[in-house]
Amino acid sequence: MSDPKKPDLPDLPEKIEATFEKQPAAAPVSRPVEDSSTRALSDALSSSFKIVKVLMVGLVVIFIGNGIFTVEPNEVAVVLRFGQPLGSGSDQVLQQGLHWSFPTPIDEIVKIPIGETRSVSATNCWYAVSPEMEVSGQLPFAQPSLQPGMDGYALTSDGNIIHTKAIAQYLIDDPISFEFNFLQVEDLLENALNNALLFASAQFSADAALYKDRLAFKEKVRMRFLQSIEKANLGIQLQSLDVQTFPPMFVKEAFELVTQTEQSVSQMRNAAEGDASSMLRRSEGQAKAIISEGLTRSNLITSRVVADAKVFNQLLPHFEANPEFFRKRLIIEGMGRVLENAQDTWLLPGVKEGASQELRLQLNREPTLTGEDQPEE
Repeated sequence: MSDPKKPDLPDLPEKIEATFEKQPAAAPVSRPVEDSSTRALSDALSSSFKIVKVLMVGLVVIFIGNGIFTVEPNEVAVVLRFGQPLGSGSDQVLQQGLHWSFPTPIDEIVKIPIGETRSVSATNCWYAVSPEMEVSGQLPFAQPSLQPGMDGYALTSDGNIIHTKAIAQYLIDDPISFEFNFLQVEDLLENALNNALLFASAQFSADAALYKDRLAFKEKVRMRFLQSIEKANLGIQLQSLDVQTFPPMFVKEAFELVTQTEQSVSQMRNAAEGDASSMLRRSEGQAKAIISEGLTRSNLITSRVVADAKVFNQLLPHFEANPEFFRKRLIIEGMGRVLENAQDTWLLPGVKEGASQELRLQLNREPTLTGEDQPEE
C-alpha cells in the first residue's frame, strides 16, 4: 500500500531520462574563433613588451648620457650627492677631462674656476664717485667739507682724515674651502679688505700714510688682510695688493705744497749727500795713494839702508886695516861728483905744511855758458 500523504514518485531511472529529454541540446563549441582572439592578444602584448623594452633602453641611455660632463681647463669640479661633496681629500676635486655622475636630483655638479685671477676692491674709505669716474680715474671736485653718508674716510693715529682704497688680486688655492665654507665669499673678502684699511690707518699718522711711509702702510694693510683670510680659511692665495691714499680734496693743495717742499729738500739733501760721498771717495783714494807711495818709498829707503849697512859691514874690516886708503878713495869719489859737470879743471900740486903757494890763472878767454845756464827765450 502506498502512503496517501506522499505523492507518487516515478521510478528514478525513468525520471532522469525524462528530465534530459526535456532540456535543449547545448550549442556546439567554436574553436577557430577562440584561437584567433588569443593570437591577436598575444601579438599585441608582444609588441607592447618590445616597445617597453626600447623605451627602457632609451631611458637608460638618456640617464647615462645626462650624467656625463666635461671639466674645462683652468677649472675643477665637485660632485655633490644629496648636498654633500662626494669623496674625501683630494678625491673630492675633479680635474680637467670627462667625468660621470648621477643626474639631478641625486648628484649636482659644481664647477669652480681656479686658473683665472680674481679681484676684489675696498672703497668704503674712498670718495663718492660714479662708475664712469672710477674707470677713468677722475677725482671729484673739491668741496669745503665731506658729504655725510656719501664720502668714505679713515681716521689716522694723529686724529686726521684720509681717503684710502685697495684692490686685491687672488687665485683660488683650495676649491672646497672657497666654495663651501661661506656663501658670499666676495662680500667677506671686501669686508676683510675694508677692515685692513681702517686698521692700518689707525696705526699711522696722516703724513706717514700719505707721503712719508706709504710702503709701510701698504705692508700693514697686506698683513692684516692675510691674517683675516687665513683665519677664515677661505682657500685663496693673494697675488697682488694695490693700496692708494689721498688727502681730503679741500686740503689737497696744502698737502701738495708740503709734498713739493719736502721733495725739494729731499733732492737737495740727496745732492749734498752725493757730493759728500764723492768727495769722501776721492779723499780716501788720495789718502790710499799717499799711504801706498809712502810705504813704497819707505820700503825703498829701508832696502837701501840695509844694502848700505851690508856694504859697510863688509868694508869695515878693510877700513880698520888701512884707513888712509879709504880716506883717499872717498876724497877721489867726492871730487869726481863735484867735478862731474865742471868745464875747466885745475889740479894744484900739494905743498908742505906752512909753505905758501902762488896760483896764476889766465882769464883772457870769455867763459861759455852751458846748456843748463842759457837763459830761456
